[in-house]
Amino acid sequence: MRVPSISAKASASVTSILNYACRCIPGISTLLVIVFTLVEHDSIGFIVLTLVYHLLIVAFSVRTCYGIYATRRGMIKTANQYRLTPIHVESLPAVGSDLRGSDVSSDISTETGVSKDTSGAPIHAIFLPNYKEHLDTLRETLSMLASHSLARSSYDVYLAMEAQEPDAESKASTLMSEFFPLFRYITYTVHPGDLPGEARGKSSNLAWATRTASRRYLILRQSNVVFTVMDADTHLLSSYFQAISAHCVSKGSDSFTMFIPPIVFDRNANNTSPIVRCADMYWSAAGIAGLYETSQIRTPTSVYSVTITLARHVNFWDPGPEAIGEDLHMYLKCFFRTGGLLNTVPIYSPASHCNVEHGDATTNMTIDQRWMLSSQARFKQACRHMWGIMDSGYATRHTILLILGRSETAESCAEDDLAVADEKSSLDLQENSSTQAGVSRPLLPSRIASPIPWQRIAILLHRLYEAHFLHVHYFINGLACSLLPMVTNIPQSSLLGIVLAFASYLRTVAFCGVLLQMFLYERLYSTALRLRLHTIQMTLSSPSFNISPISKSSTKSIQIVRQSLKQIDVSRRSGWISLFDSILFPIAGTFYVMVPSLKAQILQFWSTELVYEVSSKPVRSK
Repeated sequence: MRVPSISAKASASVTSILNYACRCIPGISTLLVIVFTLVEHDSIGFIVLTLVYHLLIVAFSVRTCYGIYATRRGMIKTANQYRLTPIHVESLPAVGSDLRGSDVSSDISTETGVSKDTSGAPIHAIFLPNYKEHLDTLRETLSMLASHSLARSSYDVYLAMEAQEPDAESKASTLMSEFFPLFRYITYTVHPGDLPGEARGKSSNLAWATRTASRRYLILRQSNVVFTVMDADTHLLSSYFQAISAHCVSKGSDSFTMFIPPIVFDRNANNTSPIVRCADMYWSAAGIAGLYETSQIRTPTSVYSVTITLARHVNFWDPGPEAIGEDLHMYLKCFFRTGGLLNTVPIYSPASHCNVEHGDATTNMTIDQRWMLSSQARFKQACRHMWGIMDSGYATRHTILLILGRSETAESCAEDDLAVADEKSSLDLQENSSTQAGVSRPLLPSRIASPIPWQRIAILLHRLYEAHFLHVHYFINGLACSLLPMVTNIPQSSLLGIVLAFASYLRTVAFCGVLLQMFLYERLYSTALRLRLHTIQMTLSSPSFNISPISKSSTKSIQIVRQSLKQIDVSRRSGWISLFDSILFPIAGTFYVMVPSLKAQILQFWSTELVYEVSSKPVRSK
C-alpha cells in the first residue's frame, strides 16, 4: 500500500483549512461587524462602512425595481411573440416511436433506434424531483405540461422519485398510465437513499436522474437535448419551451447555456399567512432583480434549464450537503467550471408556484391556526434556503483557485466517460459510428482557453454578498446608527453626526424603494396571472387542445388534463391586500431572511449537515 507523502498530507491539510475558512466566511464577517460596531463606532472605519452598507441597500432596491419593470415588459413581449408565431417541430421522431417503460434502466435495452438531430429544435428533458408529494399536485403539474403544443413532439418527462418514499413507484406508475399518450416520452427514476457521500434533497435526486437520462441519450445518440429542472408544483407556460427552442434553432444547443425564468407565487397567496405571502414576494423579487437583458449575472430560483452539453461538462449536479441550495449551487458550479464563460438567457415566461403550507393545515381549522402553521412551515423553509449561504464560501474558494491558476474549467467527467464506454460496448457500436449523422459533434466542448472574465467574477461576488451578507450587516449597522445618538452625545456638525443624518435619509430612500418595488411587483404579478389564466382558458376552449385522440387511453388522458386544469387555483390581489403587505414587508424580511441567515451562519461553524424537510404544498382534498 502506498503511503501518502508528507507534501501530500500538508496539501490536504491546507485544502481542508481553506475549505473550512471559506465555509465560515459569512459567520466570521458578521462577528467582525458586531465587534467593530461595538468597539470602533466612533472611528472613520465605522463611518465608511455605514455609508457603504446604506448605499448598497439603495442600489439593490433600485436594481430590483428595474429588474421587475424589465421582466414584466419581457413577459408581455414573449407572450405576444409566441402566441402569434408558435414553433412547429415536424422533423422530430413521431409520437409513439419511442417506447415507454416503467423505468429508464428497463427501457434502455429495448431502444435501438437512432434519432437524427436535423431540425435544430431540441428535445426537452423535463425533470420533476419529488418526495412524498400529493398525487394531485403532480397531476396538475403534468397537466400544464401536457397542454403545451410541443408536448407530444418534444417533451421527455422524468419523474425523479426517492426510494425512501414507500409508494414512490406505484405513484409514478399511476401518473405514467394517465399521461403517456400526451408526451413524447415519460418514465421515472428512483434515487437510492443510501449512497455514500450524498445528502437527501433535490440536488442528489437530480444528480441520479440526470445521469440516468444522459446515458439514455448517449445510447440513442441524441445530443440536441435541454434539461429542465422544476419543482413538483411548478406550472410553466408553453412559451417557456418555445423560447428555448427558438434560441437553440438560431444559436444551437451545443453550448454552455442556462435558461432562467422569473418565478411568481400566484396560486394560493390569498389563502396563506400574510407574512408568508410577503416573504415569498421578497424571494421572488430578489430572483427577478438580475433578469434584465443587460445583466451580466443571472442566478436561477427553483426553475431553470441547461443544455445537456453543459450538464455533462460540469459532471451533472452535486449530491453532497454543500449543494442544499441546488439552484444557486448548480449555477456557481457551471460558472466556475466554464471559467466564468457561462451564458445565461432570461426567458420571460412566468413560472407559477404555490406558497408553502403546513402539512397538518386543513379547512376545518380557524384562519389563525392555519396562518400560524403556515408561518412555522415557511420559517423551516427559510432556514433551508439560507443554509445555502455555503455557496458564498464555494464561490470564494473557486475564485481563490482561479487566482492561483488551479481552475476546474477542464475537469473531465470521468464517471460518465466510463458509462459512455460501457454503453457503446454493450450496443456493439463501431469505432467510426461517431461520424454518422446527428453525432458528428463532440460530446464535450474543447478545453476553455479564453481569458478569465474578472469583471463578471467581481459582479458575481457582489451579488452573493447582497444575497447572503448585506441584509444582516445592514441590520446591525442600521440598529447601531439608530441607537448611537441615544446613548452618546454626537454633535450634529461632526463627521459622524453628518453621516448618521445622511444614513437616516438613505434608509428613508430605501424604504420608498421597497414601496415602489411592491407596486411594480403587483403589476408583474397581475400580468403573470392573466397570462396563466389566458393559457388555461385557451386550452379548455379546445376540444382536445390540438391533440387528436389516437386511442381510448389518450381520450381518457385528455379528460384528466381538462379536469385538472379546471381545478387549478389562482389568487387575485386587491389594493387593500397590497397595502397590508407593504406594512408587513419589513417584518417578513426580518423573520424569514435575517433570522434564518444568522442561524445558518452560526451553525455552519460546526457542521454543513442539515436535515432536509420537503415543504408542504396546498392539497385540494384538505
